[in-house]
Amino acid sequence: MIVVEAVSKTYGRFGRKTRALDGVSLEVRRGETLGLIGPNGAGKTTLLSCLLGFLRPESGSITVDGRAPDDLSVRARTGYLPERLGFDRDSTGAAFLAHHWRLSGGDPDRAKEETRAAAERAGLAPEALRKKLRTYSRGMLQRAGVAQAMIANPDLLFLDEPASGTDPLGVAIVRDRILEAKGRGATIVLNSHQLAEVEKVCDRVVFIDRGRLTRTEALRGEAATRRKATIRVPAGRAAAAVAALSASGIEAAASSDSDVRLASGEEEGLSRAVKALVLADIPVFQARSDADLEGLFLEKDDK
Repeated sequence: MIVVEAVSKTYGRFGRKTRALDGVSLEVRRGETLGLIGPNGAGKTTLLSCLLGFLRPESGSITVDGRAPDDLSVRARTGYLPERLGFDRDSTGAAFLAHHWRLSGGDPDRAKEETRAAAERAGLAPEALRKKLRTYSRGMLQRAGVAQAMIANPDLLFLDEPASGTDPLGVAIVRDRILEAKGRGATIVLNSHQLAEVEKVCDRVVFIDRGRLTRTEALRGEAATRRKATIRVPAGRAAAAVAALSASGIEAAASSDSDVRLASGEEEGLSRAVKALVLADIPVFQARSDADLEGLFLEKDDK
């Protein structure tokens, strides 16, 4: 769906230049959710801006479904949430969303209905739509941004820190909307420092540091080498849990007297393991599957 080949982008002039992107190459498959992770100033937002056609790289090329990023047929299918929200603060929430509904090619006669539905999905109360954006809190503005990015169910979504400034409920709403878009087959590129949320929604992540793509990690499927699954059982029962799992054909090892690590980190395998332990009358206190993205940052710092 998206092909980036040896893209470089430099800012500055008069001898003071910063290489924001340095020969970045990657592909995003149709229907995939790709996470961009890395430290502040690594070039993630610059890459998003190039993918959207807002910036032109000095070298390299980008195509989106075989076309230039700023091709109108691509933009008509694209939803975008910027990191820095620059809305018309004198517009009401309803007018703002209705404007974006019409920009997406939506039927003007359905603008009111679609605006209310988009606001509800983003967690904006109906009364908020009557207020001007300048009266919104930071979290409310973020929800309005999420609503406008997804109002027409776009095939492509580019999200730059989509849950920034929101409360825990707002974070959950953003996650649910991303999973909803994944479910209908949208291709999503997500930049976020909320690594726990990245793990929950992304199929793959790329680590960007100082303008370079330094690592790619799959979070789903057979290629997900970083994903680990662990189960916590009562103290002193780890050995019994390992034996019960082995009897069910599930490979595992005790990492402490109450923690068991599965050989496979896939969520489906974790579900089978929990079922096997329950049938063996071994209580399960906690079961989790994660890709340890925080560890990826620490590995980078050690190098």
